[in-house]
Formats: sequence, C-alpha cells, structure tokens
Amino acid sequence: MKGLMTQAQTAQARENQLVADVNTLKAASARAGDQQVELDALQREATAQRQLLESYLTRYREASSRKDSNYLPVDARVFSRAVAPSEPYFPKILPIAGAAFVGSLLLMAIVTLLQELFSGRAMRPAAGARFERIEQVAMPVAREPSNHEPADIDYVADRAAETPAEPEADAAAPATAPATGEDVEPARPILGEVEIDKAVEKLITSGAARAIFVSPEGDEAAASAVLVAREVSDAGLRVLLLDLTASGAASRPMLDSGLFPGITNLLASEAQFSDVIHADLYSDCHVIPVGTADPVRAMRAADRLPIIMQSLTTAYDLVVVECGPTDAQGISRLVGEGTEVFLSLLEPNDEVAQAAVELIEAGYPDLTLVTPVGYQTPGTPLPGRRSAA
Repeated sequence: MKGLMTQAQTAQARENQLVADVNTLKAASARAGDQQVELDALQREATAQRQLLESYLTRYREASSRKDSNYLPVDARVFSRAVAPSEPYFPKILPIAGAAFVGSLLLMAIVTLLQELFSGRAMRPAAGARFERIEQVAMPVAREPSNHEPADIDYVADRAAETPAEPEADAAAPATAPATGEDVEPARPILGEVEIDKAVEKLITSGAARAIFVSPEGDEAAASAVLVAREVSDAGLRVLLLDLTASGAASRPMLDSGLFPGITNLLASEAQFSDVIHADLYSDCHVIPVGTADPVRAMRAADRLPIIMQSLTTAYDLVVVECGPTDAQGISRLVGEGTEVFLSLLEPNDEVAQAAVELIEAGYPDLTLVTPVGYQTPGTPLPGRRSAA
C-alpha cells in the first residue's frame, strides 16, 4: 500500500513539473509571436524605406542626366553569383612547356647559324680540298703586217715560232736546235721555293688564319705578300694585309700613297681600327699601312701587337703580315694558332739561305719559300683597268 502511494506521489510531482514546463513554453511562444510581429513590421518598414531610396535615386539620376549630357546612369544587376572552379583554367602547363621547347630549339638554331656565318668558317674550303691548277696558255703577240711585204707568210712563221711546242717537241728541241751565236741564259738556281699560286693554294686548303712574310732582300721582295693577299681575296675570302715594313713597301702599291693612318697610329693610341683599315684600290683586299705616327713612340706599345692580331684574326678569314727583313724574334709577337710562315725571295743567294736556316732553327720547320718572279709587280695599273696582281 505504501509503495503504491509513493508511486502516486512521484507521478503527481512529475505531472506538476510537466505542467510548469508547458506554461513556460507557452510564455516563450507568446513572446516569440510578439517578436515575429515586430520583425515583420521592421521588414515592411525596411522595404518601404528601400523603395523610397530607389525613387530618390531615380529622381537624382534623371536630374543629373538633364543637367549633364555626358552623364550615363549605371544599371547593373546581379543575375547569378560566380562559383570558383575546382581546377585552374590558366596557365596550361603542357602547351606552354611545349611552346617554350620549340622556341628554344629555333633560337639555338638561329644563334648557331649566325655564329658560323660571322665566324667565316662556313665560307672556307673544307680541310684537304685542293684546287686544280689552271694551265696558263701563252698567247702570241699580234703583229700588224706591212703594206709592202708579203704579210701572210711572215705572220704564220712568227706565230709558229712563238707558240709553245708539245712536250715531245720540247724534249727533242735541245738535240735538234741549230747552234746560234746568242748566249743562252743560265738556269736560275732554286732553294725549293714555290710560286704565288702554290702559296695561295696552301693557305686556302690549310685554313690558315695568319700568314707571316719575311723578306730578307728588302722592299722588292715584299711583292709576294701583296700578290698572295690579292689572290686569296679574289678567291672569295676576307683578307687583310698588315704592313710592318719601315718604308711601307707593301701598302704603298695598294693605296698609291703613304699618308694614310696605319699601325703606328693604332699603337700610339692616335686612331682606332676603323681609322686605320683601308680598302685596296685594285682588289677586294683590306690593308693597314705603316701609318704616320712616330715609329719610336709606336714601338713602345709593341706588346699590344698580339691583342691587335687576335682582333684582326677574329674579323678576317686571313691576316697577311709583311714584316720586311726581320728574324725569328721579330715575328714572335705575330705568330699564333693557324699561322703559316713564308720567306719571300727574288734571287736565291747566301743571305736568303742563311735567313731560312735561322728561321727553321728558331722553331719554324714548316717554313715555305715563295717567290714573286714571273708575276706582275704590284703597282698602279693602267687607267681604267682593275688589277689584282
């Protein structure tokens, strides 16, 4: 009985608690209803205020447009908001990397081509290439027949005598030639020298960058350097002749004057490269003459010659240097990579032989002896003619 009464009391207390909670919720609901009413009233007031503001803005825009003809009211509305993509649209890695690779290849190809073109290697003959020698045919001298003599027979006889015979006829000529009273010119002694065309062929085929000419016999032998420079220039290479003789024997026939600034002015810091490089009047060769500066002052800066030679070698396919009568020590500053040393001679004699031996013993075993004999001496050609010899 007591247990039932206890349970009844507990249920009664729970009921009272639930009733109190219900009353509390009813009061809160009543307050929420009041707040909702206030919220609705505020929203209505805000809507009214917004409409009023829009009407004021519309009137202001209309008034501004009437006062200012350039005024253009902005009418922007948001239809939908943008959404950030999950993956970036740009930059695209693969296309950009491919384009950069192709562009780099093209740029490298262009740079390589320009380097080869400006270095001159593309214009030089390949190593080992040899040029066939052109046979020089001696042309007979035309003679005008006299009006009082039978010209036909004499003219044919003269041409037959002047025309070179065949090798068989040349071999038999000493045995069959009649004896005459004229003195026969003795055979010219040789020291193994080569002619101008052989020296030119050696320079072109070997791809030499410098050609040093030593002339023990003086100014007349300097013609070899001029002839070689002009022949190589006519072959299509860029050639410069540097005249280091005291009298300007190599540059004077090319410029017809000794008053141009040259190597002495460059060494004395009185001129620049563009002021001392001149064009040969009778070929496509360039020349640096001796110059007009004080030679003593210029020789104080002789240590700059290797730098000058390196700069000229970079700009030209071949630099020909005429040193005049000098020794191995005198050309030591001019020798570099790809250098050929020549000894120019007119008549083989003891002086030339001694100079050649000294150069060979000084460390130039590949010395080449060259002679200008048989070629036209460089000088001023006839008016209206262009000479490359």
